[in-house]
Amino acid sequence: MQPPFHRLAEFVSLTSQDMDVMNGWLAGYRKVSRLRTLRREGDPVTGVYFLLEGWVCSSLMLRNGRRQIAKVHLPGDMLGIPSLVLPTAGETLEAVTDIKVSLIPAAAIGELFEHRPRLAIGLFLNAQMEHVALTQKLSWVGAGNAMERMSAFLLDLFARLDAGRLTEGGRFDFPLTQPQLGELLGLTAVHVNRTLKRLDQTGFIVRGRGWLRIADLAGLQSLAPNLPPRFSGPAAWSRLGGQPAAQILTWP
Repeated sequence: MQPPFHRLAEFVSLTSQDMDVMNGWLAGYRKVSRLRTLRREGDPVTGVYFLLEGWVCSSLMLRNGRRQIAKVHLPGDMLGIPSLVLPTAGETLEAVTDIKVSLIPAAAIGELFEHRPRLAIGLFLNAQMEHVALTQKLSWVGAGNAMERMSAFLLDLFARLDAGRLTEGGRFDFPLTQPQLGELLGLTAVHVNRTLKRLDQTGFIVRGRGWLRIADLAGLQSLAPNLPPRFSGPAAWSRLGGQPAAQILTWP
């Protein structure tokens, strides 16, 4: 399977030297079983994680004991970058499925800014993309009803999976449980169940055991309060004064 480098290649053209660095991240990857914790909120921050396979959720525990899932991570995502500015980890990272993940030491991230600025810019622009995505999620969780929240989430999820070539004919793996969806979208399990059934009945989605298919993309889009943002890709790098690399490698 091709390493999921598409997130870093989205904004910045990569050289063979950049690819050598990223391939180095793959060495020593480890497997983590479903529902096992990768890092807990409050743990020491030794680096960030590069997700090779599987799904991970990042969550925060509220003082009243309830959990809020902030993000569902997919292959190609960097996990735990926000915690680099904190004395200890600010979120818990838990495997939703069996995963493969590599730890990139914090010092290695710092070295990118000095020795591999093209990759560092790729990380920086991806962090801005994450900020945009979080802002959008706050808008539809804060102001949307259950149908709007679920529709917006499914569209965002589909767009991200499709970018990683993890969809086929609108169908993709969907390992999230209804309690997890509730913790992500701020809904009760009853609301999640009722909302998914309504989307089934409208014909907008079709569900099976561990998978989901978007059967009517336009219909689902008509329900969402906003659509997944269209990012500017390499134009963002050009806007910062970046020049195309002399030796370009594309993904895959």
